Amino acid sequence: MRIFEVGEHSKAFCHDCGKVVRTTFSRRDVAFNDGKGTARDVLVGVCDECDRTVSVPHQSAPALSRARKAAAQAIEANLPAAYIDVLDCAVHRIDSQASTDFRRALVTYFVHKIAVDARGGALLLLTHRKAVARFPEERGIVRRRLSMKVPPRVTEDFRRLEASTELNTTELLKSVVFLIQIRVLDESRPRLLDELRALSAIWA
Repeated sequence: MRIFEVGEHSKAFCHDCGKVVRTTFSRRDVAFNDGKGTARDVLVGVCDECDRTVSVPHQSAPALSRARKAAAQAIEANLPAAYIDVLDCAVHRIDSQASTDFRRALVTYFVHKIAVDARGGALLLLTHRKAVARFPEERGIVRRRLSMKVPPRVTEDFRRLEASTELNTTELLKSVVFLIQIRVLDESRPRLLDELRALSAIWA
């Protein structure tokens, strides 16, 4: 892989100019496509004709990845301890060597799957009723905080599901965790477990 420096040249397709143009490498701020943040001072290829950023070399990928992680937003809720126990048991079943940090991957995996499912909202509402019945919240119940930093796209999944179900973040997380209990702990779903184990291996 070639490492470029400021002032060197290359070629790339410029959508504004509608053709392949000569580019000059320069350091600039790069806004993410979804508008949810900016990577600062990244080496990019700039069109020599219109001065627009038209390419990003491979060497800038780590900087973009760090900036994307820094733009992550926190999803937090104060849940009855039973929900955290369920989440940790599910993590252990998927991978007995996984750390509790895998909670985040597991929750966001299910949130995204539900968010792209046309029946996801109805499923969450049904699961929420089951969760409340299974884990009634009596006075003095022990609670534990669940806090996760998630990328903007997952935050949008949360907000979309909150809007479609009228559940707040805490209620939504209860529903998701209870669905994890059903599909990971209660039911036998080999394909799902294989997929989650592969995710755990990558996450580690």
